[in-house]
Order: sequence, then structure tokens, then C-alpha cells
Amino acid sequence: MSTSGEWREIKVPIWETVVTPCDCCGQVVAKRLWVIEIDGTEQGFCGKECESLFRTYVLPKRAAAAAAAIEST
Repeated sequence: MSTSGEWREIKVPIWETVVTPCDCCGQVVAKRLWVIEIDGTEQGFCGKECESLFRTYVLPKRAAAAAAAIEST
């Protein structure tokens, strides 16, 4: 797990209908978001556990899928 992220409070007017999902599990985050930069892109997670899962599972799966797509062309 990374320690270089930060917790950010989500402050949305009560009438706003936009939701903020976790970039790993998709759970709607209501109050605060764990935000960290990964590969030059800011990512938001419901917690540090999802950041860890994103780094160890999601990113390798995406890389493998991209490599397979390149090989098939």
C-alpha cells in the first residue's frame, strides 16, 4: 500500500445528483475519497485496501489485456 496519497473530503451540495465511485470496486463514496496519482493519473478509491487491490490486480490485468490486443493485430 502507498502512503503518498491523501484523504479528500467530498463536499457536494445536497441537491447534486452526481455520485463519486471508487476507481477499483465501483462503490459509491459519500464522504471522503483516498486519492493518489498512479502512472500520471489521479485515482480515487474508497480506501487504501482498494488502492492496493488496484495496483496488484487491476493494473496487471489491464496490462495483460493490452498486450494481448497488440499481439492479436
